[in-house]
Amino acid sequence: MSKTIRCLLVEDSEDDALLVLAELRRGGYTVTHERVETPEAMRAALDRQPWDIVIADYKMPRFSGLAALELLKASGKDLSFIVVSGTIGEDAAVQMMQAGANDYIVKGKLARLVPAVERELRDAEGRRERKRAEEALKLEQALLTNLLRTSPDHIYFKNRQSRFIRINDKMAQSFGLRTPADAVGKSDFDFFTEEHARQAYEDEQQVMRTGKSLVGIEEKETWPDGRVTWVSTTKVPLRDAGGNFTGLVGVSRDITGRMQVEEKMREQAALLDTANDAIYVTTLDCTILYWNQGAERTYGWASTEALNRKTTELINSDAAAAEALSAVLLKQGSWAGERRQNTKSGRVVDVFSRLTLVRDKQGQPQSVFAINTDITEKKQLDARFLQAQRLESLGALASGIAHDLNNVLSPILMASAILRDKAQTDSERNMLTTMEACARRGAGIIRQVLTFARGVEGKRIPLQPRHLLREIAAIAGETFPKNIELEMDVEKELWPVLGDATQLHQVLMNLCVNARDAMPEGGRLGLNAENIDLDEAFALMTPGAKAGPYVHLSISDSGTGIPPELFDKIFDPFFTTKAPGKGTGLGLSTVLGIVRSHDGFIQFKSEIGKGSCFEVYLPAALDVKPVAVPDLRSPPPRGQGELILVVDDEIAIRKVATKILEVFGYRVVSAADGAEALAVFMQNRAAIAAIVTDMLMPGMDGPTFVKVVRRIEPQIRIIGISGVGEATGAADLESLALSALIIKPFTGASLAFTLHSVLQAPPGTKVTHSASPWRGVSAAPWGPNPGAAPTMPQQSGSQSTTGSQSTQAPAASESTQAKIP
Repeated sequence: MSKTIRCLLVEDSEDDALLVLAELRRGGYTVTHERVETPEAMRAALDRQPWDIVIADYKMPRFSGLAALELLKASGKDLSFIVVSGTIGEDAAVQMMQAGANDYIVKGKLARLVPAVERELRDAEGRRERKRAEEALKLEQALLTNLLRTSPDHIYFKNRQSRFIRINDKMAQSFGLRTPADAVGKSDFDFFTEEHARQAYEDEQQVMRTGKSLVGIEEKETWPDGRVTWVSTTKVPLRDAGGNFTGLVGVSRDITGRMQVEEKMREQAALLDTANDAIYVTTLDCTILYWNQGAERTYGWASTEALNRKTTELINSDAAAAEALSAVLLKQGSWAGERRQNTKSGRVVDVFSRLTLVRDKQGQPQSVFAINTDITEKKQLDARFLQAQRLESLGALASGIAHDLNNVLSPILMASAILRDKAQTDSERNMLTTMEACARRGAGIIRQVLTFARGVEGKRIPLQPRHLLREIAAIAGETFPKNIELEMDVEKELWPVLGDATQLHQVLMNLCVNARDAMPEGGRLGLNAENIDLDEAFALMTPGAKAGPYVHLSISDSGTGIPPELFDKIFDPFFTTKAPGKGTGLGLSTVLGIVRSHDGFIQFKSEIGKGSCFEVYLPAALDVKPVAVPDLRSPPPRGQGELILVVDDEIAIRKVATKILEVFGYRVVSAADGAEALAVFMQNRAAIAAIVTDMLMPGMDGPTFVKVVRRIEPQIRIIGISGVGEATGAADLESLALSALIIKPFTGASLAFTLHSVLQAPPGTKVTHSASPWRGVSAAPWGPNPGAAPTMPQQSGSQSTTGSQSTQAPAASESTQAKIP
């Protein structure tokens, strides 16, 4: 195997140098060399790079081997020096060896060169090893001496008989000795009480007999001057080169201050443990010294688990923030503020923390006293309160916007029917149809904003779930990302249910929104409904279920799915896996509460990467008999010249309503507000057959106007016009004894149908009506009718129970409605 050697040749003959190099290469060496022949060149070569050996000729014209050897020794470099010469005699060779050369070789007998080089390289390496060992030993001795002289701990060495062979300066000072050497040969019996010395002797003999160290023994010591301290002692056995125990080394650290602090803490622990707050004490490096029962309750870590561990390991995961806080505490002495910390279970808690820096008698920082109050629930309540305030503000804002938009949309919807009659071409009629559809769409959006912003709830009435699903499908189609494909499958003869339309709407909407959020890259959203009879076996195996007929609603997605470990948590209030600001954790808990309040139950299934399906079971209301609804495909009945008073502060609504009623054979007088309307009514009191009035007007509003008119003419027929979410409440409208109520925006056909029904019913009869703009059927020549027809007249105070009049949805696209009967 090739060996590498760095050789400095001091030779004036290049041929001789080549012979030396050739011999070294024959010996298996890869040679890095430089040839010099003057003192200056040799000195420069020695400084330029390290060498393994110097091979020099004895005699040269400008230099000599003896001079080269002296130059090498003067440089301080420990290199082997071999003389290779053809002219050296015995006396010269002896002189060179005496001067320090390692060997000499005659140029004609170079066979000895390689063995000589190998020997010298080995010797040189041995010298270097010894030198390194000597230097390391000197360094260790210097470090040990410095440690013994400066260490604040007591350090001592003992022989097999437990007598001191060396102690450090600190221990000599504690013994009252002049120098550490004064302790050599003495034992603990010369300095401590007999009891203490005997225990120390037994411990040390055990260490040297078994070879097992004693670590961290806490013991009380009484020194010769009467001073009493607590120390933590470690004793380690010493061995000789043969592995025999020759003695031991001991280190004792003064822990009196810590023991005093712990004693004070123990005295106060009984009182501190009664506090509800988390109270703990740490060293300056965050090591926990005390941990009360309040801390155990707050963080879940038992005192035995927390002591001697760092807070940055247990409760403060942000080490950088903890370090910054420590710097502030050291500077100011105290700190108070809110912090987020971790518990043993991984739950994050918010605490109000008060930190105080504890100092010793000399004023030096010693520890940190912490009192933390758990404010997690308070912050959650504050957040919920702020959210409720935001929703309340949103509701108020939405109501104001809805009123204005409804007033804008109403004239469009009313006028479209009249304009359609006058249209000359299919293109014009199609344009009017598009205009009317857009107006209905806008009305539907307004209604949804109000429903969710205000949380308006109605009574439990018979509902047709098909209409709820259509409405949800319309909202999803309008607002969900286009990469989510909506599929609906609803049984044709779906049973009705008894429920609150707004609450059930909220159930379906929450589940659909969750499905949407589970498909950030798009996917399939399925809405399905079917009738199902549950038997006793199913009911016994399913919590919350009873045997009988149910309507089964399912909302499925092809999204990310729910991890199995979260199955038991998803219905818990405020539990959410969404990022802050993306969800409150109330959606599914609200869904569960609403379904249970309707005597139903909910199930779900989910698989990671394949999606989820939530199934809602609602008891069917099979004994409900729908009330007949007039067919709206024919034009509304014409009036017989009755005089109608139209009151609305919006001139567009007033003019269009007047025109429509005149087209249908009525005579009309109008007014812009309540005060003007009252004057017109008094002038035409005997002739006015009915009043159509807006509820929200400046000056004298609708309710006030109605109350005044009722005092004058109690039996007068009055139709109210209102917008969903307007300031007038349902209870106020009920007290007005209106003959009917039309919700803005509405169509001309809806207004005509409603007026005809009111005029045909006896005075004092209430016609139940909900003129939402999405309840139409195609009706030529009046087109899609956005207002629902009134039911058959009923006696005052009675209400219709038809499910078809509770909640319906805007007309969805043809593709969406293709599967809806």
